[in-house]
Amino acid sequence: MSSPSFMIGNSNIFQQKIFMKDFTPQQKLQFSEIIDSLGESLDISETQYDAAVASYQAVGGWLSKDDSLLKPYNPKIIPQGSIVIGTATKPINEFDDIDLDLVCQLSSKPTHWTQLDLKRIVGKQLERHKTYESLLDEEGRRCWTLRYRENSKPNARYHMDILPSITDSNFEVMLERAFTNLQEATFGSLAIRITDRRLKNYRTETDVYKWLKSNPFGYAIWFINQATFSTELKYQLNELLKPIPKYQSQKLPLQRVVQILKRHRDMMFRGKDNKPISVIITTLAGYAYRKETDILDALMNVVNSMENYIEDRFDYEKWRWVKYVANPVNDEENFADKWIETPQKQENFYNWLTAVKRDILHASQQRGQHLIMESLSKSFGDRAANETFTRIGNRNKILTEQGQNRFDAKVGLTAMGTSIIKPHNFFGNEK
Repeated sequence: MSSPSFMIGNSNIFQQKIFMKDFTPQQKLQFSEIIDSLGESLDISETQYDAAVASYQAVGGWLSKDDSLLKPYNPKIIPQGSIVIGTATKPINEFDDIDLDLVCQLSSKPTHWTQLDLKRIVGKQLERHKTYESLLDEEGRRCWTLRYRENSKPNARYHMDILPSITDSNFEVMLERAFTNLQEATFGSLAIRITDRRLKNYRTETDVYKWLKSNPFGYAIWFINQATFSTELKYQLNELLKPIPKYQSQKLPLQRVVQILKRHRDMMFRGKDNKPISVIITTLAGYAYRKETDILDALMNVVNSMENYIEDRFDYEKWRWVKYVANPVNDEENFADKWIETPQKQENFYNWLTAVKRDILHASQQRGQHLIMESLSKSFGDRAANETFTRIGNRNKILTEQGQNRFDAKVGLTAMGTSIIKPHNFFGNEK
């Protein structure tokens, strides 16, 4: 595998925008297909997805069984994060873990329970299962982690981060309403209260409304609303927000953009600390997206304008100006709050954004499949680049057999009089 190569510029370069005004329509069409196929190459497979769903359903069944310590409080396991909003990516290395974020939600608790009590009781119930006891990792700040290894088979390693939480009594009703009508969802009603062992009140506070608030389901609905560009798609995509979301084999442009940006980030900071976190990349991309239906247009717009949504706000507690990436469903939460205590995180984000602009532009300026593939390999990995062009080659083979291809020495094989980009349903399963 070739080593990652990134061109990190100065702040003046960072301020530049990338355009494709010199592209012919044919060249733009070809590069759009390449970018779309690159996104496809990052998807986890349906087999991997089904295995993860079966595993978290089994965990949910164990936590809610009749003799469970949690049974009186109606425990449910619900997925959150990238697996729900359709931006999950498979690991760079086939032996690395797939991440699966879950919420263990309880509808109530004993009045005397603190965050510590809730966290321990969830962990204790997991330990009562012989298999889960062997899978349990060290306790995290907010979650319990189960690491699945499946005898270290390629593409069969994943881990679950299980977040203990308490919901309001009407949470289930509000969540179902949100699933039914995404546009009228009330984000505040979907907030949950979670445990965080770094908080001063972790061991003492019994009032759940004084616990840390989170809103992963409101965020998912916000993202899906940002990603969709028709009412019909919104109703079809609400299936993604169910406790057992459907495997999504076709993705919306914004989902593909986020996958591509996260993979570039992973390659650039492979083995390094303080890389830009996914929620910042996803949120800024969601803010910047303007309903482009072409993935290349969407990618160009997002990387050109996402920095515009990083605010400068005055922090009266620290008495200084700070960078602020607002949680779209809770404006009081700053996703970039760690930039204050670790300035390297902020510097790395801006270095990454400079690099991703320049690397995409560099790839787009290449002429010929070999040079484009070489450029993408440096930024996104050999595996992703190889899969990208294998997909394109397979589709072009079919078009050639149908007599619809012509050869252009500058751009390679293209469809004669028609787009070579396969039609998208943008939702559900292709079966």
